[in-house]
Amino acid sequence: MSWTTDQDHPFAGIAEKLKRADQNIVNLHTEIAAFYKSGNYPLVPHPNDETWQEAVDYHRSNRIPLRFSVLAGEIVHHLRSSLDHITWHFSDNAYRIEDPNGIEFPVFEVKPDPSDKNAVKRYNRKIKGIANTQVLAWIELMQPYNVGADMADDPLLIIHNMDRFDKHRELAIVDPSAIIEFPSEMPDIAKKAALYTQGKLPTTEHLALSRALKEHAKVTPSVAFRQFGNRQTHPVIAGLVELLNEVNTLVGIFATKT
Repeated sequence: MSWTTDQDHPFAGIAEKLKRADQNIVNLHTEIAAFYKSGNYPLVPHPNDETWQEAVDYHRSNRIPLRFSVLAGEIVHHLRSSLDHITWHFSDNAYRIEDPNGIEFPVFEVKPDPSDKNAVKRYNRKIKGIANTQVLAWIELMQPYNVGADMADDPLLIIHNMDRFDKHRELAIVDPSAIIEFPSEMPDIAKKAALYTQGKLPTTEHLALSRALKEHAKVTPSVAFRQFGNRQTHPVIAGLVELLNEVNTLVGIFATKT
């Protein structure tokens, strides 16, 4: 039986947290769709339509409910908490008693320098109670500093930073955005649109993409994170699903050692 369905599995609590996160994503998606359906221009008209500019201006100034930021933050917190449950599970009872607040899944952008005793101590404090060498190796391998140039887009780092900001500074910042769909026979243009949203499309191709958007795209208003790793205006639902899938995969790896 899978760890996701076995109520007697040590990770049953994690499975329930992830199920709840999944349900919350579905609910948020429904609320976002209802929000736009109840307003003006659920679909943005074709650029040749006389109401196109009016629709664009409407959505640019449309105020996104603060509730959406709260719900997104709660989902991210479930994901971060699921990671912390992994380290709690593998920690011995003695360390759980000694330093219960210190146990959490480490997420480090910079590998602790052995000469920096404080940095090493901060890392070790989180996993000190874990004796399983394979688990320790996996935790280290999954650190964002091992990703390289694309570290900012590492899902664990995104989860860690978003949860940290939500607790200490501000809610997840969401802005009005749009979902852009192209006909199935235009996959290359769809890929270019995705690269554009990530800031990776060469400027020499911007004009061609702009023409394709005006002529062939179906534009549906949506909600996006203002910042999602290196990506700007990344759709909230797509981003949350990406993070959930990553945590599901990661937890499944550790479940083999329970």
